[in-house]
Amino acid sequence: MRRLLAACLLCVSASALADGQATLVDGSGDPESAVTARWIGDQLRLDFPRHAAKGYLLLRDGKGHVVTNFGGQTVVLGIRDVQSIAGQLGGQDLSDLGSYQAQQVLSLEPVGTRESVAGIEGEVYRLDWITQEGDRREDELVLSQRPEVIELLRVVDRYQSILSGQPDPVAARLEQQGLGLLRFGDKFQVASLTATSPDPALLALPSQSGNVGELLRSVIQ
Repeated sequence: MRRLLAACLLCVSASALADGQATLVDGSGDPESAVTARWIGDQLRLDFPRHAAKGYLLLRDGKGHVVTNFGGQTVVLGIRDVQSIAGQLGGQDLSDLGSYQAQQVLSLEPVGTRESVAGIEGEVYRLDWITQEGDRREDELVLSQRPEVIELLRVVDRYQSILSGQPDPVAARLEQQGLGLLRFGDKFQVASLTATSPDPALLALPSQSGNVGELLRSVIQ
């Protein structure tokens, strides 16, 4: 799950956004790894079904939140608190993101084959890149020019940009070439994708009933 979320937060810069819903899984297609994304415009909710009892991630008005339950009380944490509890939600600690974020794209070239992912046909590319930690990597990507595919990664990147505070060279390259991402090596792939609008109530920021300080002390201990 940690690798999956980190990989999902790599690509495609934000612009005008519509509505939609998607499910992402790891490269093996394991349903236990699923991440569900729902968005309306620039509002985004990320759920981890395997960890549903522990909460979800929410993006509203350019700010990231973790909504969780502590002792039967709803607690809403700001982005500065995410690093402390992301692992409890099956997410990625910010200190580990460097191995998944790009410092530089060396090349992105089609390999001449096509692949269907989530019923959407895409073209296979080879990405040669350097991580923020300076490691050189090569991954196989399945990319598509379908608007809904580009939309999905734009939405996810809005959360990434707030989480990391850094632009991503892979995102810039995909935007330049008008491409969206269906599969990123063995890290993640799209399992389902629809332009159907989710229930707006799912993206509402709930009222906080718990004590943030108490929750953080519990997690740290």
